[in-house]
Amino acid sequence: MAAALLLASGVLAHGAARAEQYESGVTRWDVKDGKLMLVAGVLTDNSRLYYLNYAFYLEGRDNTLTLIPIVKDKAKLNDYSLNFSTFNGGDDIITDAMVVVKGGNTWLVTAHKNAVHGYNSPGPVSTQTYRLFAGGEVQWKYYFAPVAKGDYTEQQNYTVERALAETAKALH
Repeated sequence: MAAALLLASGVLAHGAARAEQYESGVTRWDVKDGKLMLVAGVLTDNSRLYYLNYAFYLEGRDNTLTLIPIVKDKAKLNDYSLNFSTFNGGDDIITDAMVVVKGGNTWLVTAHKNAVHGYNSPGPVSTQTYRLFAGGEVQWKYYFAPVAKGDYTEQQNYTVERALAETAKALH
């Protein structure tokens, strides 16, 4: 019994260090054109560094899966990424993302902390907000494109989680 409790507490403590918004697997949201799916897979998992790799799909009403790219500029749809990776250094989240569905809009908010002073130390946090667009006859059927940026100074002592939450709350 004591061994089981020790094992359980070790698993909980190990899992608590990984506080990314989403875990490995599939997370779904109902959106106006179907179901948005975030597929997360563990990229690296060791005692000090932890990465999750996210890919986004939209499952249409006809059950067709469409991979959703993240473009760097809405005017340049050919400059894109097909995934986004989170990063957790030690017990400190360095890069994370959050999906927000409000009304007819779907947003992807990313946040990154500059860990120039090391993990678990204050650092500036930047956010990038993307909106899901339907491309129709354009290059992509659906794509996330940037619509806003945010910066939080080191003196504000923001965490990635707080920057994500405050940015998401302000969306409408």
